[in-house]
Amino acid sequence: MEYSKLVLRSVVEREWLMKPIYVLMTVLVLAVAFFGYNYFVNLNAGGNFGAIEREALAFYQQQNPTLTNLSAEVIDYGCHIEVEIRQGTQRLARLGVAGQGNFYEIGR
Repeated sequence: MEYSKLVLRSVVEREWLMKPIYVLMTVLVLAVAFFGYNYFVNLNAGGNFGAIEREALAFYQQQNPTLTNLSAEVIDYGCHIEVEIRQGTQRLARLGVAGQGNFYEIGR
């Protein structure tokens, strides 16, 4: 009789210890699924950078009002986005994108 009580007690204690592990595993699986889905959606969002081009040109034109015939080329490096501002074939500046409408100058 003692042996069966001991076995039952051992099983109950093991189940109690396993509950936090099951919760942690569920949270990890859900986090990986959520972030993986968002990564996949953002990866396949495409290269529609027309708004960034217009905003970068407006930003640069505001800093340099005397320059005309400017063009912009958006380059997506994966880790960050850069915009090259050109006048004809000459590159005038490289801008980094820091969110919607926020740019910083990287160099020439």
